[in-house]
Amino acid sequence: MENNLSPMYILIAILCASLSTAATRVLPYFVLKNKENHKLLEYLQETMPLLIMTLLVFFSLQEVDWVKTYGIYEILGILSSILCFLWFKNSVFSIFTGIIIYMILIRIF
Repeated sequence: MENNLSPMYILIAILCASLSTAATRVLPYFVLKNKENHKLLEYLQETMPLLIMTLLVFFSLQEVDWVKTYGIYEILGILSSILCFLWFKNSVFSIFTGIIIYMILIRIF
């Protein structure tokens, strides 16, 4: 399969992706700048870590070979993330813990 993408097309695609990412980061500050303790922001602050963790779990289980390994490595990585999150209440730390445990398991066994 040949890729006949011109350098200009790639540059425009990168520019569009950069602008849309920046817009999604900056837009809430302009829309909600005069609001203090806005209910939507409080709701997002409470639910976003759980939503991100759930999406990562489903995405990571998408192409698991359940016949070959029974998903043991993936399940142990997910359980370590859950336990770490319940213990430390830190999403980023629990995500990295699950990744590290999973990587160690697949390298050792």
